[in-house]
Amino acid sequence: MRRTLLEIPIPFLDVSIPIYSYGFMMMIGFLFAVLAARRKANYEGIDPYLVTDLAIYSLLGGIVGARLLFVTHHLSDYARHPLEIFMIFKGGLSFYGGLLGAIVTGAVFCKNRGLSVPKCLDMGSVGAAIGLAFGRIGCFLNGCCYGDPVAGDFIFMVLFPKTKDAHGNIDGSPAYLHHLEEGWVGFADPISLPVHPVQIYSALGAFVLFLILSNVYAYKKRDGEIFLLFCTLYAPMRFYWEILRDDSTPVLYGLTVSQVI
Repeated sequence: MRRTLLEIPIPFLDVSIPIYSYGFMMMIGFLFAVLAARRKANYEGIDPYLVTDLAIYSLLGGIVGARLLFVTHHLSDYARHPLEIFMIFKGGLSFYGGLLGAIVTGAVFCKNRGLSVPKCLDMGSVGAAIGLAFGRIGCFLNGCCYGDPVAGDFIFMVLFPKTKDAHGNIDGSPAYLHHLEEGWVGFADPISLPVHPVQIYSALGAFVLFLILSNVYAYKKRDGEIFLLFCTLYAPMRFYWEILRDDSTPVLYGLTVSQVI
């Protein structure tokens, strides 16, 4: 876990600008997503510059949708600290909320520019897969979206540290705070219990999904097929990752929000 990737010192001033890992990986993911979509735009005969504009608008709509769904899911936490709703650099974006926000915003853009929505969904699906892979790495560095505790000497497990703020108060990691609240670790313990690295599982799964979509793209027979393939493959994968996650509470018949969706 490394929430702050680096700090850039300001010359002649005793201050520095922190570069947060989560936001940085989201930026890298967005750039790779745009590049992937632009490559497919050439195949579709669409101006790549239009795809870049589409990506920017979809990004803005996606961030709003992703944050809204996440905050709604964790409303009790943000009710106590409402200003933290706007602190997206600390993490807290729901992929499904972002997907819905991006699709709605992108559809409006396509309608105004005379673009085929199914074609753009196909291109966007390839970009979304590689972008999601980098985003999940950002989750791992940020410490959010952590997994269930694992028993024994499981080969795939990680330990998240106890972190403190400038005043010496314990402020993380999320896994450590949860385990502390449950009484599984004590204040003297420097780390959490070993947990599943679900963020890494998700990142690898998203990367494999990107490879699949990229390679079958040329064989599609109808516009929209790649988007449907993305949904078909991602949905069960995400459903399983939710079983291994320990930061999502059930909302309906023992299922989390993402599993219900």
